[in-house]
Amino acid sequence: MIDAVSSELLLMRKRLAPVVIGAAWVLMVIGFAFAIPYIVYSVLDPADPSRNGLLEILLPAEVGATSLSSYPLFGGAIMLILGVLVTGSEYRWSTWTARLTQGPSRTQVVLAKLVVGVLAATAIALAASLASVVAAAVIAAVESQPANWPGVTTLLASVGAAALISAAWMSVGAALGVLFRGTSVALAVGLLWTLGLENAVSGLATILPALEPVRTVLLGSASGSVVAGLGAPTQGDGGTPGVVDYLSPPVAVVVLLAYLALSTTLAVFLIRRRDVT
Repeated sequence: MIDAVSSELLLMRKRLAPVVIGAAWVLMVIGFAFAIPYIVYSVLDPADPSRNGLLEILLPAEVGATSLSSYPLFGGAIMLILGVLVTGSEYRWSTWTARLTQGPSRTQVVLAKLVVGVLAATAIALAASLASVVAAAVIAAVESQPANWPGVTTLLASVGAAALISAAWMSVGAALGVLFRGTSVALAVGLLWTLGLENAVSGLATILPALEPVRTVLLGSASGSVVAGLGAPTQGDGGTPGVVDYLSPPVAVVVLLAYLALSTTLAVFLIRRRDVT
């Protein structure tokens, strides 16, 4: 297993896709969570009562919740793409046969891919958190506001939540890459579900009570509930789309862990049972 993980780490370092995905996500967090709201703040009338509230969420005291607010919707889609590329690229390059005939068992190879995928997603989440800290510090300095940083526990909880959400979405993408034996269909299905069907189900659940149990186990609902539990304003309160409070934070964490476990199990099962040539 150690050899399999080492091999996957080397493969991940040689690929450009994780770097591109990571850089894109860091830029999106800075842009959507800090830069665009700050531009809106700058052009608002100083007499507007919402102006001070907008500035408050951009300052260091709220950096943990603010940096997390983009994960339930946009971050999920980015990490799903990463997961699809982790497994689906092997089909596109016809390299599964070579990967599965050089020593480690099929189970070990797939688990190693998921482990390295989780590490990559965690590294990207950590980079986005660090970039958010810098952005909040810059805004505080420009606006001559005190840099009242949250406690270490709060910051660690924010990074941990970002890593868990990222890992869960990445694992779903990895399972889709195996299920559809490639990247194109897996990406299409994953993004359609993420950006379309989940939002439709969540919206319809407000008027169709029969859909409420379905909404509570959606990956987006669990992600949004974790973020809301850490202090980010919900979508209903004017917060970022995707941030909801449908589940309590502990239940939402369990749902995310369940997606991670089920996706890994599905990927391992399919690779063990299928002819990969």
